[in-house]
Amino acid sequence: MEQIRHALQMRDVEALANLYAEDAVLEEVSSLNPPAHPIVVQGRDAILKQLRDEFLRDPVGGWHREVKSTDIIDEMETDEAVAFTEVRTYAAGDKVITQHLAHKRNGRIQHDRLVVARDSD
Repeated sequence: MEQIRHALQMRDVEALANLYAEDAVLEEVSSLNPPAHPIVVQGRDAILKQLRDEFLRDPVGGWHREVKSTDIIDEMETDEAVAFTEVRTYAAGDKVITQHLAHKRNGRIQHDRLVVARDSD
């Protein structure tokens, strides 16, 4: 959990992506992508691209934006799983709250299911 916190707070998307297994799956549900049609990203390289987009681009308007801060709350970790809530605040003041529930294999995230709420929703 400490590696996740550090990567998020330092806005180090490469370090964050390296916590995922090579064949990891990231599944995101939000008002833009309901449970019937989630975003599904497969593989560490694709997850890295997704993370870069999330940190630098607004998913609704597509404009450039800057992350001001990231806080982690309600965290829990075992050998097999990690769960936490990420609160990301952007320079413009808008917030994105993401609940992560991830399963691990050999110390790396294998499957990360995210539920995302945005101020713009």
